[in-house]
Amino acid sequence: MRYAIYYCPSDDSELGQFGRTWLAQDGEGLPVLDVERADALLADVCRYGWHATLRAPFELSQGASCTALRNAVAVVAAATPAFELPLQLDRLAGFLALRPHGASTAVDALAAACLYALEPLRAPLSTEVFQRRALNIDATERLLLQRYGYPYVLDRYRFHMTLSAPATAFEEQRLRDWLTPRVAALGAARVDALAICGEEAPGASFHVIERIALQGAKAA
Repeated sequence: MRYAIYYCPSDDSELGQFGRTWLAQDGEGLPVLDVERADALLADVCRYGWHATLRAPFELSQGASCTALRNAVAVVAAATPAFELPLQLDRLAGFLALRPHGASTAVDALAAACLYALEPLRAPLSTEVFQRRALNIDATERLLLQRYGYPYVLDRYRFHMTLSAPATAFEEQRLRDWLTPRVAALGAARVDALAICGEEAPGASFHVIERIALQGAKAA
């Protein structure tokens, strides 16, 4: 069992409804050449769900419990006030995603808090997994991978909600044509909870186990 801490917008929010429509490929449908290609572009997005990663998937260390995990997440949530995060259509590492429009200080701090709070509960990576994940990353990311089990944390963290796998130039333009006006019409994302998500078996879809509301007081 692997766990992850995600930002998952509430189902009744604008962003939640947008994501549900996008992943379901209903309504106007996904604007690419054929259904098979559409399925390929969205396969991983559907598996991981409509989310942004705050703490990347990990296994619990021996002796750590789901209760300890929940308690650690609850401590972070209790100390963090909800906030608004405007998003825009962007490109990251070759794929389309929703990314912060403007400063991302609040969500960067939230991701760091999740990282530090859960690190004592994380099982170390096996040598095989470490070596596989260490391919094609730079020296700083390799050190982060060694220390935290994931290379894209702290200064290398980039909040994003993945929309598709890397596409051809033609496909990406079709996607942009469909997405641009719809993303522009979205209000700011309301970051108001931490979602504890789980993967029951390797390759299985992630599912939300519990959403824990952010309850911290805003600064006066």
